[in-house]
Amino acid sequence: MNQKVEEYIKKITRDYPNHDKADFSASVISENIGLNRSTTSSYLNQGLKEGILVKVKGYPVSFLHIATLAEVGIIVKGSEYESWEELFELEKQNVLETVIGARGSLKEAIDQVKTAILYPDNGLPILLSGSSGSGKTFLAEKIHEYAISEKVILKDAPFIAYNCAQYFNNPELLSSALFGHVKGAFTGAEKEHVGLIEKANNGILFLDEVHRLSDEGQEKLFTFMDTGEFSPMGDNAIKRKANVRLIFATTENVYQTFLPTFIRRLPVIVSLPNYEQRPQSERMQLIDTFFINEANILSKRVDVSYQLIDFLLNSDLEGNVGKIKNIVKYVCGSAFAKNQNNKAIRVRLKDLPSENALRLKGQLKKTIKALPDRQYLPHTTNQVFLESFEAKQIRQLFEQMRQLYQKVETQDLTIKDFIETMVNRVNNLMDEFIFKDNYASEESFYSVLTYQIRETFDWMHENYGFDQDGNRVIALAQYLYRKNNTDAIAENHQWQTIKDKLLHLISSSMDTSYWYAKKVLGHISRQLDQDFKDEDLIFVSFYFHGLQITPREKEIKSIILAHGYFTASSMANVGNRMLKQNIFHAYDMPINITLDKVEEQVIRFINDYRTDAGLILLVDMGSLNQLGERLQNKLRGPLLIIDYVSTPLVLEIGHLLQSQLSISEISQKIEIENKVQKQLILPKQEKKQAILTCCYTGMGSAIQIQEILEHCLEDYCEELAIIPYDYHKLEKNKLYEDPFQMYEVVMIVGTENPKIQQIPYIGLDHLINGTDIEKFVSILKDYFDISDKALKEQLMFSFSINKIIENLTILDATKLLRLVQSAVSLAEENLGITLSNSKLFLLYLHCCCMIERILRKESVDEQTDLIPYMEQAGSEMELIHRAFRNVENEYTIKISDLELRLIHEIING
Repeated sequence: MNQKVEEYIKKITRDYPNHDKADFSASVISENIGLNRSTTSSYLNQGLKEGILVKVKGYPVSFLHIATLAEVGIIVKGSEYESWEELFELEKQNVLETVIGARGSLKEAIDQVKTAILYPDNGLPILLSGSSGSGKTFLAEKIHEYAISEKVILKDAPFIAYNCAQYFNNPELLSSALFGHVKGAFTGAEKEHVGLIEKANNGILFLDEVHRLSDEGQEKLFTFMDTGEFSPMGDNAIKRKANVRLIFATTENVYQTFLPTFIRRLPVIVSLPNYEQRPQSERMQLIDTFFINEANILSKRVDVSYQLIDFLLNSDLEGNVGKIKNIVKYVCGSAFAKNQNNKAIRVRLKDLPSENALRLKGQLKKTIKALPDRQYLPHTTNQVFLESFEAKQIRQLFEQMRQLYQKVETQDLTIKDFIETMVNRVNNLMDEFIFKDNYASEESFYSVLTYQIRETFDWMHENYGFDQDGNRVIALAQYLYRKNNTDAIAENHQWQTIKDKLLHLISSSMDTSYWYAKKVLGHISRQLDQDFKDEDLIFVSFYFHGLQITPREKEIKSIILAHGYFTASSMANVGNRMLKQNIFHAYDMPINITLDKVEEQVIRFINDYRTDAGLILLVDMGSLNQLGERLQNKLRGPLLIIDYVSTPLVLEIGHLLQSQLSISEISQKIEIENKVQKQLILPKQEKKQAILTCCYTGMGSAIQIQEILEHCLEDYCEELAIIPYDYHKLEKNKLYEDPFQMYEVVMIVGTENPKIQQIPYIGLDHLINGTDIEKFVSILKDYFDISDKALKEQLMFSFSINKIIENLTILDATKLLRLVQSAVSLAEENLGITLSNSKLFLLYLHCCCMIERILRKESVDEQTDLIPYMEQAGSEMELIHRAFRNVENEYTIKISDLELRLIHEIING
């Protein structure tokens, strides 16, 4: 994208609240940077394609800078939005999600709050329970903001906070404060007083330290909660109504402090954790937030020693978060007083209040590594110095991955070279992590993480033959710990657009590594109760691919099922030891086991292991036929059941498996006495229909064809799978490739024919020019109940738009094509004709380019025979003209006779 245009859009995006929508349009931008509108529009559309800009539709069309929006906290998820309101709803929505810990220690609390606020008929009352300083008042204020953002209360709805401790020893004054009083209600009540409940009408009343309310006060309050009515103190005959959402807060034990009748009226009781109970990552975020606030107040960079950070991070202070906030404010003030004239203020342990000295001595007994100052910048959301060097390395690696994958999509890089490059970069980074393993044993989460990874690798080795290695444990622990379960590249819009495609590429091109990575992260996730990101799966897949793990999942699996406590286990153990390979799994069955239980165990094995190549069951029971029939619909590959178990048979089958014979070959070679049954069962699952897409030059175009077809067919063939696949594998292995085993492949669509007998092929060029759309729809009609005309139009539209987009620079291609499509359809109706698909495509392309040409005031070559042509075809040209009236009105243009002649010639050509 043009640098001058991008820098200007960055500037106005940064200051978007002070700009009019029109300032972001092509016309205003072109005026301000001194380029013509056409050139500016071209650059803007280029920026949109490259994922640098986001487009807001409407009038005028606007363009904003995605990365700059991210800097001010607005993460853009799509490339286009219907309106400014839709785009900036991102800024307003999920106010509660911005609370530190919203997806961690406060997740349950936030979910409870959302439930209470969104509940119909004025929501539900909320009780916030937590120690002093745990953030109850802060959360109450956020709840008020959330209620406004969700439009359950008005923007100017009141938020009134009141501490009940103020008059706890004077119930009369407390009651008066809440409900108001009439004149003469008590001594000194010289005039009527409006209470807080009335003042908070249509808003929120937050009552802190509500445990200070007397029993009588609680009763009055729950009467109001039941009826919405209250009486001012001094006259119970007066009944007033108020529509108030109530939030209470207490530091006391809820069930020991309040009346049972009061508690019953509190369906939402939210418990907030203490500071020391929150994860280290959340405590660090809180500390960072407080120091950033001080940097903004002081308008200076604040450099904080890591010793002080460590003290705040690991302190068990009374007062919780509030105390930490006050200490941060104090140390910054203390340092500022000594460094007023410096560009940055340096905050050190000596700036702590004296009351913390004793705690400090205790904490300094443990060793603190020499680490650089933590630096906080004023008046910016881009706190570049808070990112650790290792986190920055990880983020940069994902950015490099994104850039390389885009080269794959443009076919400037092969998939093979992309994978090799990324494997090298990931492994180089992991090697660095291994040599930098300098975490102290006191760093508990790292220790827990290392332990769980080691346990996971042991489990993987036992179940899947995954080799244990100390360096692998350290490398993976280092990556996950340094990344700290954050989205390393979440703010990068371009990454979000390619992430799913990248996952698909990895799962298809590095299936063994992907499968191992998914198993490992899934097991660690369950142990730590923590979900991992898609980017972690991508990263670990590349790491495992570089380790060249021997794929075992393609091997035929075998289970020994025998009655008795150790019969199956001892036989499997003997066989595996003698064969020097872990081939057989065992299931020791109780004497009275049911067939249902046996089936359940086998199905669990099929779900846990990849049995595509086949599964052999050696069983010592007589229900062979029943078991085979039960399992037939659950199989992923062929099943050989042998109703006989012995050590010689186990060894014979083991040797055949080591010879890498197929399951049918093994079945033929096993010689068993006639009285012993064996049965080879093939999967009976009904195969799903599929279209394969392929491209000679790589997966990029295959994935693009897949996306277009999925968009076209989503309303017609929901059960149809569309799978991008490697052309060279198809061309070489034909029907032996996996998709033909797993699906009923109805056709192949691509840029080159892999020439597979019995499978129809349709070239992409024939879909684009419309010649094979009829054939495409005809094939699908054999399998699905679809509407010919609607699907043909959708295919024409979708494949046309990709070609048209290449030729348009200033107009919205989707909108324009819809209008042209309607006009051409009306012209067909006016003329009483039906055009071929190829002619429709040509018309769509010509008319879209024609309209943009007219808007640009570009002319076509004059034709000397126009008048005689019109004398002969004038009536048909007029019918075409009528069909295009809506297009003329929409774009305020006039289609000339010369242009109408060209359309007429295409129709009749």
